[in-house]
Amino acid sequence: MAILVPSIVILAVTAVVLIRISRRSTLPPSPRPSRIDDDRFERLEQAVDSIAIEVERISESQRFSAKLLAERIKEDANSERASRPSVS
Repeated sequence: MAILVPSIVILAVTAVVLIRISRRSTLPPSPRPSRIDDDRFERLEQAVDSIAIEVERISESQRFSAKLLAERIKEDANSERASRPSVS
C-alpha cells in the first residue's frame, strides 16, 4: 500500500502532462495578419511620421521665438541702463 499510492500519483501527474503536451501540439498556428492590416499599419506609420515632423517644426519655432524674446529683453535692459543718468 505504501508503494501503490505514490505510484498512482506519479502516473496521474505524468498523464496530465502528456495530455497537455499533446493538446499544445495540435493547436492551429496563429493566423497571419491580413494585407488590410499591413496597409493600415503603413498608413498609421506615415501619419505618426508626419506628426513627428510637425511637432519638431513647432518646437523649433518656439525655440526661435524664445531666443528673439530673450534678445529683446536683453536689449531693453541695456537701453534702460544707457538712458539712466549716471550718479557719480
